[in-house]
Amino acid sequence: MSFNPPTAPLTLPHVPVRRETLPNGLTVLMLTRPDLPIVSLNLLLRAGLCLEKRGEEGLAQLTTSLLSHGTRHRSATRLAEDVDSLGASLGVHCDRDFASVGLSAAADDLDAALEILAEVATQPAFEAEELERRRSETLSALRRREDDLTYRVARHFTQRIFGDHPYRNPTLGLPEVVESIRREQVVGFYEQGFLPNNAVLAVVGAFEPDRMLRDLERRFSEWRSGTLPEPTFPPIPEPRERVVETIQKEEVVQAPIRMGRVAIARNHPDHAPLMLMNFARGGSGFGSRLMQRLRENGGLTYGAYSSVQEWRLAGVLGAACQTSLPNMNEAVHALLEEIERVREAGITEEELVWARSYFTGSLPLAFQTNDQIASLVLVQELFGLPEEYWLREIEQVRTCPLSEVNRCAQTYLDTDRFAIVILSDFRKHPLKL
Repeated sequence: MSFNPPTAPLTLPHVPVRRETLPNGLTVLMLTRPDLPIVSLNLLLRAGLCLEKRGEEGLAQLTTSLLSHGTRHRSATRLAEDVDSLGASLGVHCDRDFASVGLSAAADDLDAALEILAEVATQPAFEAEELERRRSETLSALRRREDDLTYRVARHFTQRIFGDHPYRNPTLGLPEVVESIRREQVVGFYEQGFLPNNAVLAVVGAFEPDRMLRDLERRFSEWRSGTLPEPTFPPIPEPRERVVETIQKEEVVQAPIRMGRVAIARNHPDHAPLMLMNFARGGSGFGSRLMQRLRENGGLTYGAYSSVQEWRLAGVLGAACQTSLPNMNEAVHALLEEIERVREAGITEEELVWARSYFTGSLPLAFQTNDQIASLVLVQELFGLPEEYWLREIEQVRTCPLSEVNRCAQTYLDTDRFAIVILSDFRKHPLKL
């Protein structure tokens, strides 16, 4: 295998963030960038899927999506028109750990943008008509996803490795639950988690900080703090043995395969060596071990890859491919064998050089826009990372010894502790493991 590492200047900026707390408990992180007359406002709340109880799968996403569909003073149509009139962009998002509301606008329109952001975040209408519209759209999306066999395997895999923990929940929820969610549940979820003392607002762009602070105090003065939710989570299962789940599906020609285990949270000290190891294992596209073994040498698939996902409480280390039914068994064994080979022998110094070069070359690209920088400072705040953590991590990437990378391979790549989920027509092609 030949590597030609790209070269890129390593120029990461220092990001001097001013941190303030409003009287209602809202944390504000301000970073001025006067050269570009745009301001990004990103509000994150600790109100993601983690706050969903059993029987509420989809409530977090539905609640968050309705924030941009009307307030007490503006209908959904009026809100969209007002955002468009500013040439601004309004977005809402919900994931496992957090919900967010983001608005970017020209600096000259900052006052109007702040008014809209505060209204969306603190005065949602949750109109019954909009709830039904969003419910219908969500159910349609869920039906489309169920027709996606790769998605179905991924959902079963996540449920398998996380057991009863809310991280098991699909972002859009479960159809039978979404169909039954009532407006009072949406309002209750909002009132439980969408509190100023449960939120962080990042402001990045061309603005005057003292004036911004006064404007925020005025705009968010009616948003009252409250008792923070204290969810008690079931334990995340510790992987102790191999678990195999098969999903029988007739009349399919491709078998999606996914395998892996629960891994580390975002603030774990193994973050850098694990990312480097994964890059060589299956995260670098055609240069990776898995792609070489299964596609280039074996002809078993168009693509095989691995990934590392890291959230606030835990993460996922996985590998996946899709193959023809006659090749299913060979592909499963090839995935397992190649992962075990990395575990036993480690990656090479040449592969480590390539991985280092990739990460040191790509990280500066994350500092190009206000939204990107806002995301970095919010990640730092909400995942409990050190100040300007990206400077530390890039140094860790540059200096991480091969022994640490291969220690992570030995620690996390024990396939006898993997969960394996496969969808296929097993009546015609039995699984042989």
